[in-house]
Amino acid sequence: MAASAGRKKPTIAVRRAKFLKKLALTANVSASARAAGISTSALYDHRARHPAFAKAWDDAIGAALDELEQAVIDRAKDGVEKPVFYGGNQIGTVRSYSDALAMFLLRARRPEVYARLSGDTLANISDDDAAARAEVLRRIEQLGTASAPDAEGQP
Repeated sequence: MAASAGRKKPTIAVRRAKFLKKLALTANVSASARAAGISTSALYDHRARHPAFAKAWDDAIGAALDELEQAVIDRAKDGVEKPVFYGGNQIGTVRSYSDALAMFLLRARRPEVYARLSGDTLANISDDDAAARAEVLRRIEQLGTASAPDAEGQP
């Protein structure tokens, strides 16, 4: 279909900006390219030749992933409403939580704490972790002997 004679096609700069805006929402290069009316090969070529555009592209992907990460955190924390049916009719909802999703997030964000819950053994712990664990145990032992009563019953 031909464009009407009175309308001009947006400039490539405007279309690239539209691409980056859509990319920041979706993290999907193909869909963003289609929305902007630019071929993916032209975009990848431009990315390879222009570091500033490559950085803007990476920033847009990062923004989309930040938003997705927050949605996943909210879902793990707040759960999701699922419909309850009886006799073919929805009679209510129940809030459902995913322990697997929560553990995935905890292990990703704090592996030093939650890795051991996934079955890691002392053999899988790094030297730094083992040294830190030994120091904590040493300090706990000191606390125990410091508060233990002496022979006269005095702490």
